[in-house]
Amino acid sequence: MLAPVSPTPSRWPTAFDEPPTVERAWVDLVARRPEGERPGLLRALEFARERHGEQHRRGSATPYWVHPVRVAIELVRWGEDPPPALQAALLHDVVEDTDTTVAEVRDAFGDEVAALVDWLTAPPGGRQGEVRAYYERLRRSAPPGAQVLKLADRVDNLRSIQALVMRTGNRHRLWAGAYLERTRWQVLPLAAEAPSVARVALVTAMADLAPLVAAGTFTEP
Repeated sequence: MLAPVSPTPSRWPTAFDEPPTVERAWVDLVARRPEGERPGLLRALEFARERHGEQHRRGSATPYWVHPVRVAIELVRWGEDPPPALQAALLHDVVEDTDTTVAEVRDAFGDEVAALVDWLTAPPGGRQGEVRAYYERLRRSAPPGAQVLKLADRVDNLRSIQALVMRTGNRHRLWAGAYLERTRWQVLPLAAEAPSVARVALVTAMADLAPLVAAGTFTEP
């Protein structure tokens, strides 16, 4: 019989967003990839870092490039890691969050990568009707690779938000709760047909954030 486990208090995971930690993980990942894949991965990250420039993650001094690198690492962990998917993971926010166009991505990285980035680009302006239509198209029409990439993106965002709330308390709690609720209708439906490892990662990230924003905000399906 297992001994009872005492609950441990939540701690701010100080290493989670540290760029040197992510950089080391990325270098190790690239070194393990086939030699022919490495130049494309390095070029995609260089492109992303240049385009995101001085952007930072919400509520922190973490440079933005840390997020797409973690998304690529997540795809590798899931075994959903063909080279175009990894390049698209690194580039997935350059159209949505910078002045980069899909055509520029296509010229630099080819049709397959550009198509994935295009699928990951939500409509500008945040108008609810257009956003809902975008996620419905993503669910109904996007190729599985784009859906899995969106799941990896959202999983990393949820983990980052969990860390942010743990560090800052009430300052971002309402926003985090709203993001969790949006995840419920935007991204959770994509998990139904996703590989089980991706589905479990999303549900776990949602469940981990829920107690920090409001009791009972998320029930596992």
